[in-house]
Amino acid sequence: MLRLLFCIVAAFSLAASAGAAPLDILPGSVNQSGPPAPRYAQYQPRQAAFPAAPRRLQPMPQAPARVYLMRGFLNIFSLGMDDLATQIQADGIAATVTNHADADAIVNQIVTGYQAGDRGPIILVGHSLGADAVIAMAQALGQYNIPVALVVLFDGTAPHNVPANVATAINFTKAFDLAPGAGFRGALSNVDLSYDGGIDHFTIDKSPDLQARALNYVIAAATATPAASAQRR
Repeated sequence: MLRLLFCIVAAFSLAASAGAAPLDILPGSVNQSGPPAPRYAQYQPRQAAFPAAPRRLQPMPQAPARVYLMRGFLNIFSLGMDDLATQIQADGIAATVTNHADADAIVNQIVTGYQAGDRGPIILVGHSLGADAVIAMAQALGQYNIPVALVVLFDGTAPHNVPANVATAINFTKAFDLAPGAGFRGALSNVDLSYDGGIDHFTIDKSPDLQARALNYVIAAATATPAASAQRR
């Protein structure tokens, strides 16, 4: 039987230093105060359906968002990242596409900018090995107390834990789930595509539907502020 499953962890926004609140990824999401229940009782891998696309917000005065899209092996299987970057740029948001092997260089670039006062939302998107890389990048940025507003994974090659400095994580997956890491208080969604024979590991990043969903999340993360997110609750 075909199934489309989805999981969500909804909680209060990260600490003030996090700089971004979790996006609403399911209508009627409930936020709880205090620590989560043991073993993340509300977190059930691949529960329910696609996360609802967040509404687009009008840009608000803040530092510009920066989106980094990471390709997978040899730059030849992840050209959907280039297509998505073009769409993001068309919405006036800065987007850079590079290979997963450049992850350390991108982290250094982000750290340098952040320490120089560039505090705009950081958004990381990747396919395949590039999807694995964005989690490693978020973990590295967490060591510098740098928040990540959004990570979007297109079929990574292994399961991962989402670090506490990430506000929202979306995982379009054929095989491997994301799980909340220690201290994670954001929103997390695994979108199970294992049932869909029309999408495989090499085409998932090029799906127009998934690109459109990812674009909506990028725009929402780029234009949201903690105050605005709090008002929507």
